[in-house]
Amino acid sequence: MVLIARITGAIAALVWFVGAPLVSLAGVPFPSDAQYIGIGTMAALLGLTLAPLTLTIGSPARGRMKAIIQFSGLAICIALISSGVVLVLAANGRLGDRAPGWATAPAFVCFAGLFLWVSLASSSFRGRSTIDRGIFWLGMLTGVSFLVPFLGSILMFYLFRDFVITNATILPLLLVTLLVWVSLPSWLTLVVIGLSEKSGVGPA
Repeated sequence: MVLIARITGAIAALVWFVGAPLVSLAGVPFPSDAQYIGIGTMAALLGLTLAPLTLTIGSPARGRMKAIIQFSGLAICIALISSGVVLVLAANGRLGDRAPGWATAPAFVCFAGLFLWVSLASSSFRGRSTIDRGIFWLGMLTGVSFLVPFLGSILMFYLFRDFVITNATILPLLLVTLLVWVSLPSWLTLVVIGLSEKSGVGPA
């Protein structure tokens, strides 16, 4: 299981690192069916590739915490797969003309859940090794990197609808976007390396 988790974890890192910018480009200048298909495909692939990792990464924890990490991670993977499939079907017109409008929300909620789960799973890595400490702190950063802009966008939508992006706000938004893009694959890479060391083999 550890070997499978290492392989699929590396694939998941690649899926996010390559897929996220492609999805963003597909939405320029306006959201399109191609972008929805990209989001759905990426969500489904992440759910499939992260499932073995969720059952392995909780090993450092003990008792109830281990079960919470593993089962919550598996539940998020199932939700990612389901929401991804629904979004792809909606973008292809299988669920009605207006389906992409509401079908994107579950996928984004699942992405938010994934980033929060990363922070939860990282809490079990508080060992003395450099890798464990790196996984812990990078996992905390990964969760915050998605949660802050996610909550910020909700507040902007409901409280500051007249907000306009200016030259002064471009740089902070760019840095936050870059952090969201890089943090998850970086965390997954550290986890894969950590699993490699614990299994007594070289990094993938």
